[in-house]
Amino acid sequence: MNKVLAIARAEFVQAVMSKAFIIGLFVMPLLMGGSILFQKFMGDRVDLTPRKLAVYDPTGEFWPTLKAAAETRNEFGIWKQLEEASPEASAGEASAASRKQARPEFLLERYEPAGDERPDVVLSERVKSKDLQGFVLIDPSILTDEPSERPLAYHTNEPTFTELPSWIEEVVNSDVRARRFEEADIDEALATRLSRRVPLSTWGLAKAEADGSVKEAEKKSDLQTFAIPFAALMLLFMLVMTTAPQLMNQVLEEKMQRISEVLVSSVTPFQLMLGKLVGSVAISSTLALVYLGGVFWSTHHWGVSHFVPLQSYAWFVLMMLFALLMYGSLFGALGSACSELRDAQSLMAPAMIMIMIPIFSISAIIESPNGSVATAMTYFPTATPMIFLLRLLAPPGPPAWEYLAAPAMCLVTTVILLWASSKIFRVGVLSQGQAPTFRKLIGWVVSK
Repeated sequence: MNKVLAIARAEFVQAVMSKAFIIGLFVMPLLMGGSILFQKFMGDRVDLTPRKLAVYDPTGEFWPTLKAAAETRNEFGIWKQLEEASPEASAGEASAASRKQARPEFLLERYEPAGDERPDVVLSERVKSKDLQGFVLIDPSILTDEPSERPLAYHTNEPTFTELPSWIEEVVNSDVRARRFEEADIDEALATRLSRRVPLSTWGLAKAEADGSVKEAEKKSDLQTFAIPFAALMLLFMLVMTTAPQLMNQVLEEKMQRISEVLVSSVTPFQLMLGKLVGSVAISSTLALVYLGGVFWSTHHWGVSHFVPLQSYAWFVLMMLFALLMYGSLFGALGSACSELRDAQSLMAPAMIMIMIPIFSISAIIESPNGSVATAMTYFPTATPMIFLLRLLAPPGPPAWEYLAAPAMCLVTTVILLWASSKIFRVGVLSQGQAPTFRKLIGWVVSK
């Protein structure tokens, strides 16, 4: 055991004292914070080029409405309010100083076809020449409710800009709706008030206490329901990806440089593998300690610590240890079986699929954390730590029996993978010049 701890300590010290570890320690917070700042920065960087639109309205009924709505929007709806202007500033200067343009202008023109020309063909050419952002064709059937293939059609070669067609649809439909109410002799304001939606909020369950009092239900938050389970899974995934593939590369590098042959002259292959594995677990645990400490401080600082109870930290650490031992032993064994980098890359793809299974199933499990799919996937051996952690943090949590069954599954899987990996490592670490195959790896596992 002393030899295992000595190897683990050497691996740990070498890793944590490196500049790469110190830099990597702050990479995730910087990436997360940087992404938020970048989104905020990009949110204010909008293309303010005016969007020119041609309107073909053979009815003549909707053009005045669209033109007036565009003028109102350009005057009042595309500006962001800033600080108050100084009292000494003139009216024009005060208006310019107190607002900033946030959205592009919509410039509308009415199109009237000349002779027998087709509006869609003529206007399409103008769009191609960048004279127009697009054009809208209004079918006369829109006033009669007769079936039509294209009662309101927006044409453009830049369909990714959705603000303009959404605005057109809203303005035209508001006008059509007002006309329908008028024809039916119904007060639109009254109908709008009577059809106003009632907002729905999600709450937990009330509970009767032993002393006769009632514990009121708490309002559910998206932070507790979605953000925390998702963030916990992604943190666990990041910790696994930080050390497991690195362990594979390290074992392969030592084997290619014949360092492993020197090491196994002093320790057994199992001790060497276990020492490296314990060292990688210690490295990830150090990262987890820093990140979980940051989460603990942040939740208490912002008053949302009740969303992350203390037992959640304990379950995260337990599932993290199982995941690191599982994937670390698997990747370490694969690294020992390879003699070249390209062989390792070919074996790494199936192993990566096993890690990615929980990531692929996030939405399905959060939507129904105790459904048959989520329960079945929990007991897919290598996915148990990540999926059970996700279900554990997604309300209402798994049934009571799974609090024993899932850790037992993790323990059994970890023991089997450690045993199989040690068999592969024992043979593979000393084999040279042999391209590994899955058939060969299975043969090493079952060999005596």
